[in-house]
Amino acid sequence: MEDQTKNSTGMHDNANQQPDNFRAGTPEPQNAIKIADDLNSNEVLVFTSFCNVCKIPKREIYNIRQALEKAEFEAGERPIYVTGDKNYSGFLIVAFENGKIGKIAMSSYSTEYQRKKLKNAFNSESKLIFIERIDKDIDLVTESSIKKVVLFNTSLINPVESRTTKGVQVMKQKDGSHMIKVKRADQARLTDPEYYRKSEGLNVVGYYLKKEDEI
Repeated sequence: MEDQTKNSTGMHDNANQQPDNFRAGTPEPQNAIKIADDLNSNEVLVFTSFCNVCKIPKREIYNIRQALEKAEFEAGERPIYVTGDKNYSGFLIVAFENGKIGKIAMSSYSTEYQRKKLKNAFNSESKLIFIERIDKDIDLVTESSIKKVVLFNTSLINPVESRTTKGVQVMKQKDGSHMIKVKRADQARLTDPEYYRKSEGLNVVGYYLKKEDEI
């Protein structure tokens, strides 16, 4: 039986072929791994559930499955996000259950000498609920456990070099609430996105999610 990996277009990349880049979905359906593309990259970065990042030379791999096979995981460690380094430009957005979101300069993952793994790739004090590399600032939408929603642009968060940044408070906790979802605004189903943008900036409770909207 052919060994195949489904990509974001719904097609399948044959694991025995050598695609120029990968924009795949999960290599195994039961594993929730976010995967970005590796175009214009020299290394593939595999962020893990233990807050580490495995750095794999792109010349050694041709698809996601090979990248994960070369990553050196500890017992119980699993991949959660895979992306190309794209010359270590742009930013890594990390969002946590406590309502804080960080914007890490990708340059902080660049090393003078080749490293197989970096510890403390992101903060571990609160549960990570979103991770994504961006080239430029984007609108994100967040939802809390009490159905409050905030839409904001990542330009409101100052980039930092510290990989273990706690981030800034985007969603204010209320009555024991916590942040449960973060999504690109253009991927959410919102009839009037601007309704959820708080004019006073960040550290807000947000607006109730409308019945017709979905994040």
